[in-house]
Amino acid sequence: MIVTDQFTYIHLHKSAGTFVNNFIQQYFPTGKVIGYHLPARYIPAAHRHLPIIGCVRNPWEFYISWYSFQYQKKQSNVLFMAVSEGKTLDFNRTMERLFSLTDNRPLLRQIVEKLPDHFVASGMNIPGSVMAQLHGSNRGLYSFLYQWMYGDAPSAPYLVKTEELETGLRQALSSMGVALSEGMHHYLKAKGSANTSQHGHYASYYSQEIRDRVSELDRDLIALHGYQFSNAV
Repeated sequence: MIVTDQFTYIHLHKSAGTFVNNFIQQYFPTGKVIGYHLPARYIPAAHRHLPIIGCVRNPWEFYISWYSFQYQKKQSNVLFMAVSEGKTLDFNRTMERLFSLTDNRPLLRQIVEKLPDHFVASGMNIPGSVMAQLHGSNRGLYSFLYQWMYGDAPSAPYLVKTEELETGLRQALSSMGVALSEGMHHYLKAKGSANTSQHGHYASYYSQEIRDRVSELDRDLIALHGYQFSNAV
């Protein structure tokens, strides 16, 4: 989370956060980092009246990005190591176990017990007591994180699609009365990708079964933001 004197930015995991964080810290001198991946409910009282910016991405793309990023890390997080059985499972089998956490209490308990029950300064930064709420939620991980980050916001966040990052951020900031400098325009135009993992188009990784599970478990987010599964070009 970054608070400025004009808006607050909420960083949803694997949703263009590194790029947006760098942009804000470079061009907004009043910006102050408040924790790491903190949800909107923790916006300081002095900033709760300000507009909120966040980002959202296609859930099908999120899952392959999350899998690839964690698989390529030397020290993957507790959640990934559990659902991938120590990086021994492929994408679809890992997703099958990940999505089972809504009703697989023993597996979820193993994960929760290894998580700290307080905020830290790295990773998804989800306390164990929060992760435990995934059980019975009937949500995919991305929808669960989305609700955790934005669900208790003091006002409706302006959510920018990562697929439309340059245009979306311009529109969001302009709607808040923020004048964009030449440097900001250049930064957004030459945005590139930050904190990325190496993988091909997401469509090539999905079995029909896992594709359909995303449709089911992330259905509300998909409908709200108009996402659909797109085949590789």
